[in-house]
Amino acid sequence: MITIWLCVGAFALCAQDDAWKQNRWVFGGNAALAFGNDFTVIGAAPTVGYRFTERFTAGGGGLYFYQRWRTWGGAMRSTQIYGPQAFARIRVANDLFSTGDRLFLQSDYYLVNTESFSRFDNSFERIWVQQWFAGAGYFMQVGNNTFAGLMVMWDLIADRRAPFPNPMIRGGVTFGI
Repeated sequence: MITIWLCVGAFALCAQDDAWKQNRWVFGGNAALAFGNDFTVIGAAPTVGYRFTERFTAGGGGLYFYQRWRTWGGAMRSTQIYGPQAFARIRVANDLFSTGDRLFLQSDYYLVNTESFSRFDNSFERIWVQQWFAGAGYFMQVGNNTFAGLMVMWDLIADRRAPFPNPMIRGGVTFGI
């Protein structure tokens, strides 16, 4: 929820500066692909953001993950995780190791629909779970207006039913930052 308020507040305080005004929209996200004898994970979390100031970007997107795994009893089980997301990113430093790289702080809010195991009736039920991540990351320029990034995030809500564990380490590609 705080991530959403940061986005609204930044929009209200937005200053106009011609130097960065031309490339305000950013597109990016993350993808997951993992296979093994007893598990499969396939997913994507595309995002679109808007640069409110030279250092502050906020936006949103969606996420979808398919997971399949072998249970302790040997049976195969699968589920889907999906929902909306919002993010706010503040760039704190530029050109640390090479020209064009960026160090940033980021907050993400996820509202995910997932399955939760009920011990009362020994079954799974679909539920909505909130996750609010805060962390830091690094973008390295890999092309004209294209950046590859790595983030380490921590879920501040830490609901035991949440599908994404602490810490979350993510990588991705962003265009237009």
